[in-house]
Amino acid sequence: MKYVDALTDISVADIKVDLMRTAYDNEDALLNSFDPRVVLLWTVLFMIIPWLFYDTLPLAILLAAAFALAALSQVSKYLLALLLFGQVTNVGFFVVLVPLIGGTVRAVGHLGENAGRVVAGVMAGDASVFAETGSIVAAAVGRGIHTATTSQEVGIDAVGALVPFFLKLTIISVISLAVFSAMSPQKLSKGMLRLGVPRQLTFAIAYGYRMMPLLVEEYHALINSFRLRSKVPEKQGLFRWRYFYYLLTLSVKAFYPLIFNVAKRARVTVEAMETKGFSRSLGDERSQALRTEGMMVRTRDVTFVFGSLLFVAAVWVFT
Repeated sequence: MKYVDALTDISVADIKVDLMRTAYDNEDALLNSFDPRVVLLWTVLFMIIPWLFYDTLPLAILLAAAFALAALSQVSKYLLALLLFGQVTNVGFFVVLVPLIGGTVRAVGHLGENAGRVVAGVMAGDASVFAETGSIVAAAVGRGIHTATTSQEVGIDAVGALVPFFLKLTIISVISLAVFSAMSPQKLSKGMLRLGVPRQLTFAIAYGYRMMPLLVEEYHALINSFRLRSKVPEKQGLFRWRYFYYLLTLSVKAFYPLIFNVAKRARVTVEAMETKGFSRSLGDERSQALRTEGMMVRTRDVTFVFGSLLFVAAVWVFT
């Protein structure tokens, strides 16, 4: 499915396919064709480079290059959408939510300051208190709107100042998605092992990649089983809150059996690995050499790294 089609066609099956491709292999991805050690070192380097730029234009160019790399690496469209949604909500927090909360607090505070006078007038039977109440409410609304408008102007200025920071974080996030979505767990663990990472950690990462689609499939099956044994609310209520509460309840109920199944699966995995001599092979150099044989830094790996550095140098000079 293309990236544009993902805006209109979203299904659980597509999400599962993306997770399966990410977890097991992605042979057509660009970064998957390079040596994993080179890719990991390149990733560390390009997590530092964005912090050397301060202007918006070079950061925007680097972000466009990062998205192009993500497209060539066939990054899951749902992960990219989730990343963009997070950045948009960060901007919306400063522009919409903060002014709204500030205006509401200011209005409520003004009402609280004058509530005692209104209550005293009501207790005394003063008829003019109703007109005074209207003026107090109008003043509270006016102060709330003024505070919200002023806060929004400050928020827009803050967003303008934070745009380079958001761009840097987005570049690093997109590059990380491209790297860890493109490389298969086996290549990733081998590359980390050759770089000196303990084998226990590399095995945990590879095992987590392998387990992710299985857990999603099992969680979906548990939810379907609970749906077959339960009844959907006949009256969904205002804004369908009863139906959403029903779905939330099913999600929570399906979570607990999933935890027990994960524990059982982990125990079986540990027993299988120990039967094959996993603990004994941890400190054996021959086992490590056998697992990582065939890894070699080729000309295309060096070309990719130096080409990336030349691109960054061009952006630095011409922008």
